[in-house]
Amino acid sequence: MRIIVLGAGALGCYYGSKLAEAGEDISFIMRSAYEPVRKEGLHIAGKYGDIHIDHPQIYRTPEEAGKADLVILTWKTTANGQLADALPPLLHEGTKIITLQNGMGNAETLSRYIAPENIYIGLCFICAMMPTPGRIEHLEGGDIQFAPYIPSAAGLAQAEEYAALFARAGIKTRAFEQAEQIQWCKLTWNIPFNGLCLALGGISVEQLFTMPEQVERAVAIMKEVVLTAEMRGYKLPGNIVDYQMERTATMGAFIPSSAVDYNMGRPVEYEAIWGSTLAKAREVNAPVPHWEQLCADIRARLDR
Repeated sequence: MRIIVLGAGALGCYYGSKLAEAGEDISFIMRSAYEPVRKEGLHIAGKYGDIHIDHPQIYRTPEEAGKADLVILTWKTTANGQLADALPPLLHEGTKIITLQNGMGNAETLSRYIAPENIYIGLCFICAMMPTPGRIEHLEGGDIQFAPYIPSAAGLAQAEEYAALFARAGIKTRAFEQAEQIQWCKLTWNIPFNGLCLALGGISVEQLFTMPEQVERAVAIMKEVVLTAEMRGYKLPGNIVDYQMERTATMGAFIPSSAVDYNMGRPVEYEAIWGSTLAKAREVNAPVPHWEQLCADIRARLDR
């Protein structure tokens, strides 16, 4: 199976390198990192071990890369406007796509270019950064949950095959039938912590935990996300709030992706993480005052 990673930042390079190390046929489409990686390879400084790939298969454009059996989409949702140009050169009749992107609405966007039954959701629980091109620091996590965009027995079977593929690369995985359920699981972290670190000026998780009132606020927002999921018919693990708080308290100086984007002056994934998801809460009339205030604070921060 020929696999192409589209959007080779920290996330794409980490998972692609794990798959390459396991012997899979992996190619990366890179832009700014192309020359450094061509000269020096890919380096992963990992919590569970380091990886160095001297000569990864890299391309500058989708046209150079050619057709793929599986595309793993890992760029930020703010780049999805480029899909109309980037996807067609990669697709043949049977190509499938796994989106590892944040938030909701990404599969709907992809369905404009590829049959919905060929789209799969992958939810990553990971802290990774690329301080310099081609050098990735893996700080925490790495698990992935997979589900088909269109629920079906065949889709679940294919999601299980993808889980097995990543498991062979040493990644803890699990397949689910309902994509929205696993999306809400990740959003219990992304909405409060990515959001608060952004709204407070691009701070780290470590800085956030020095502010007891903001930690309490994170818990309140998280409980509203859990409630929304339940009102939409998706029961999340009963200990998920405690689990997310405990794991986040150990992340140290990690700065969530949206706070990094804000600090770097790049577009922020507001719609995917907060806008589209808040709309789903309103569809079921979920009471989410803390979440709504967070969204207002983020908008005020971004509009300055």
